[in-house]
Amino acid sequence: MTSDKPAPMREIRFMDTTLRDGHQCLWATRMTSAMMLPIAEKLDRTGFEIIDLMSGVQFDVAIRHLKENPWERIRLMRERTTRTPLQANLRSKSVLSFDVLPDDINALWIERLVANGIRSVRAFDALNDMDNIVDSLRLVRKLGARAVGAVVFSESPVHTDALYVAKTRELIERAGVDAIMLKDASGLLTLDRLRTLVPALKQICGTIPLEFHSHALTGLAPLLYLEAARLGADQLHTCIAPLANGAAQPAVQTVARNLRAEGYEVNLDDALIADISTHFHQVAQQEGKPLGTPAEYDA
Repeated sequence: MTSDKPAPMREIRFMDTTLRDGHQCLWATRMTSAMMLPIAEKLDRTGFEIIDLMSGVQFDVAIRHLKENPWERIRLMRERTTRTPLQANLRSKSVLSFDVLPDDINALWIERLVANGIRSVRAFDALNDMDNIVDSLRLVRKLGARAVGAVVFSESPVHTDALYVAKTRELIERAGVDAIMLKDASGLLTLDRLRTLVPALKQICGTIPLEFHSHALTGLAPLLYLEAARLGADQLHTCIAPLANGAAQPAVQTVARNLRAEGYEVNLDDALIADISTHFHQVAQQEGKPLGTPAEYDA
């Protein structure tokens, strides 16, 4: 007998941003290593393609406010996450501040990230000046790590689809990136714009994966994620509630449920996600930290 159940559509993969962007947006980056380590092994087994862990602000806050060694955080997390690569992020040529640093300092930073256990590095320049990140991405690949080049979305007369196509082509041709990320850090994207931009980028990317990253500031991001999947995005960046929504990324619980309802394959362990969610609910209650809540859409 043949089954009448339709075969699942293509798989949508996920990056978890809870330990990096989630608490950066909702808890002013004040999550300590002690709050992360108890759930690291469960996070590793959940099925995420990447765990986003560090950017410059995590190093800054760890030292300045939490009195922690951020390099030790990477090493401790690496010991507990043996399946899922950890990711770090580079902001142009300014590692920890807004000052432009010499190339050898940026190179040393990348070398130490990889030496301490980072296996994926994403680089972006807010003005999409790829001269500022191409050399870094080349070095990431030379060191054997996954290199992700980001194109940063903005709304202006010059930020056309053609501009983003040109910038994506530049990253692919000059840096040989392993993935392209469409970075909507301000939550400015709309459905109409997404419907022209994502297909244009997918055409340039070819077999190179396209990642989509937005923030739920206007309440649109959960819907944008579904539409991005329909349009061909390969990986979505989500948080685990309660460190989701608001200024952070959409909740993986909701996005995964909606994608499955549409027939997409989502290979995540919902039970482990629920355990991690419970852990952070308890941390928030104990520490008096806010919970992420969905934003009502306001045009």
